[in-house]
Amino acid sequence: MGTVLSCCGAAPIKIEGSKNGHHYAWSKRIGYRRIRGHWRSNSSHSSVRRRPCFLHYQSSRNRIEALAREDAFQTNGATIVHADLTVEEDVNDMFANISSDKIIHDFVCNAGYLQEEQVPLVDMSLSQWNTTVDRNLTSVFLSTRGYLGQLKNASVQDPSVVLIGSMSGVWGQPGLADYSAAKSAMTNGLLPTLKDEIIRLAPQGRVNLVAPGFVRTRMIKAKLDAEEEMKKVLQTASLRKFATPEDVANAVAFLISGQLSGHITGEIVRLVGGKEGRVLFDLSEIQV
Repeated sequence: MGTVLSCCGAAPIKIEGSKNGHHYAWSKRIGYRRIRGHWRSNSSHSSVRRRPCFLHYQSSRNRIEALAREDAFQTNGATIVHADLTVEEDVNDMFANISSDKIIHDFVCNAGYLQEEQVPLVDMSLSQWNTTVDRNLTSVFLSTRGYLGQLKNASVQDPSVVLIGSMSGVWGQPGLADYSAAKSAMTNGLLPTLKDEIIRLAPQGRVNLVAPGFVRTRMIKAKLDAEEEMKKVLQTASLRKFATPEDVANAVAFLISGQLSGHITGEIVRLVGGKEGRVLFDLSEIQV
């Protein structure tokens, strides 16, 4: 039976169900969920097949252990693994230890580090830039490379990879040039490249990306508490609400499932509630 690996850059996601980080959780509707690197969704849909999971963490051991104690993981099996995904030796050791026991069928890569204080590029330090790029992009490179490496010697025909990007990588985000650049590299460079590389290792392998806008997580709590600013954000959103971790988890569960999305690869799922762009100016700042 294939297994699932849920990797997070700085936080966790939880996965179970279908076939088959950072601060997201899954809903109990589809079969998987991921928390700060973990995903979980608990769907009874026939397309969701139970698989044992590996749950990765970097620093939140207590949260991962609590996740692994949940009924679905107790029933289907979950192994906790630790690694700093920005350190090559850590990542190599993690995959070596996993591969000695099981083949990872599906992979969710949920790296997402954000320095919440906005800093214009002109004032940004090289240290901040490097830290953000390492945690959001280098971690994805190292962990995805490790996953693909174990596919070379496996007989997996239809693996699925889901990357977690951000709409900041599509629209950009003033004050977050480092984060936006890293997520844009995943969305516009890594995704289309990987979807054509994975098929050389697994003929029906698929790679897709979920790009959330604002999601109600602790990572952006301070932003969400700024009510007037958030109203301005929602002015251009059809649904006039922010996404939840469950929304992200459900999208990942759909993309992981070969029965639900078996003919979808190289695609970006935008979780923005119909939002189109941003409001740049108050009316008082515009002269006609």
